[in-house]
Amino acid sequence: MTRLSDLKKTDVVSADGKIIGTVNSAIITGKMEISGLVIKMNKAATKTIGKNKPFLSSLRMDVNIEEIKGIKDKVVLHHSWKDLGNYLLSHNTKFDAERLLGMEVLGIGGKIVGTVEDINIDTQSWRLPSLVIKIRKDALEMVKMEKCLLGDNRLHISMQHIVDIGDYVMLEVTAEDIGKILDTTPIKKA
Repeated sequence: MTRLSDLKKTDVVSADGKIIGTVNSAIITGKMEISGLVIKMNKAATKTIGKNKPFLSSLRMDVNIEEIKGIKDKVVLHHSWKDLGNYLLSHNTKFDAERLLGMEVLGIGGKIVGTVEDINIDTQSWRLPSLVIKIRKDALEMVKMEKCLLGDNRLHISMQHIVDIGDYVMLEVTAEDIGKILDTTPIKKA
């Protein structure tokens, strides 16, 4: 398992060993699965596929997980450089995992528990097992847990305890009961 923040800026390489760009984010489905990765394209790859680079940023393209051969130190794709245009897709911002970062997390009663700081990704099954939440001080006091146990006020909340994601991440419990659903495995600070 890896965190989105660790995956970001990882080189994406074609099957013939050419760097296409770097991972910028992930594409998530309504079922909280990863359907692809967002690639921040380098200039040469942008030119190869015949696209124009946006004026103030880099071109972002999506690649489906079926097109990924392996993911360890680098993300390696199944296809060669000359075939880039055949499997890269226009970026779909609606399903970009980046939109979750910084989103507030609410308990059933409407109390803010904290904010989403990172996303855990299982790169074998391409699922999102949990979100890393930076918990607010008042919520931490309700949980009555030691600060060191939470790894500097950060905690995992399993996706099974998340009811919905809209403008907020909605939990199935109140803020007062959040201690009952926590994975208390300490989180290493990135």
